Amino acid sequence: MVIFDEQHKAAFQRQGFIKLDQAVPLDSLTALRAEFDHWVEQSRRHSVPYGQMMDGRPRFDVEPGHCAERPALRRVASPTELSATYLSVVREGRLIDAIAELIGPDLRFHHAKINSKLPATTTQVKWHQDFAFDPHSNDDCITAILLLDDMTAENGPLKVAP
Repeated sequence: MVIFDEQHKAAFQRQGFIKLDQAVPLDSLTALRAEFDHWVEQSRRHSVPYGQMMDGRPRFDVEPGHCAERPALRRVASPTELSATYLSVVREGRLIDAIAELIGPDLRFHHAKINSKLPATTTQVKWHQDFAFDPHSNDDCITAILLLDDMTAENGPLKVAP
């Protein structure tokens, strides 16, 4: 199945980003949201970052002020190690097919994380560039950002620059 026509591929090459609507099926999106909601509920039992990655870093990061009454889970590192649903999204489906159309079929997955902006939290991700910090030997790299909720001005929209 072809996802992007030549005009879309040219726009991606020119500006460096492209929007893909319905990147995952609705049932997968619903399952991803449910698992994240479960992690938010689990976070209520903690007051500091918790869980452990293989390299010793905390898996679940909470912002200052996080508490049971007002959970502020701001990041989940490597959700693909915890969830078959998150893993399947990065292994198969329309999103992966679209990426293969843009840079070729020999794909290598580097990492996944969830960045969250729950209601009433203060975490901000200011203007930055990821490319210089990801290990790579060429520029055939893609960061795929999958939105679990609608993005609005009130909940902190993503802005990209060509």
